[in-house]
Amino acid sequence: MFGSNISTAGNEMKSMINEAERTLNEAKTTTGEKAEELRKKGLDLLSSSICKAQELEKMAITSAKDAAASTDKYVHQNPWSSIAVSGVVGAGIGMVLGMAIANRR
Repeated sequence: MFGSNISTAGNEMKSMINEAERTLNEAKTTTGEKAEELRKKGLDLLSSSICKAQELEKMAITSAKDAAASTDKYVHQNPWSSIAVSGVVGAGIGMVLGMAIANRR
């Protein structure tokens, strides 16, 4: 669920930035009132994309905090399982690194 929210918000932000870029480029070649209107629209779109980026940041921070809290809770409830998993992962990483070093020689 969170991934799709991030993807949707990211796509909206990209779309707004692209539209702002097109609008501001059009404003460069236009004069008078129309140019000012296009410039304002482009700046508004950029402002909206900044707000969307801040929204994404908040979502990511919240998600990271939730994940950290869940992990902390799990480790406190299952300390020996956590130690065993850490040991297996560490041994696997050590084995892969050892093989990589041995193959370089």
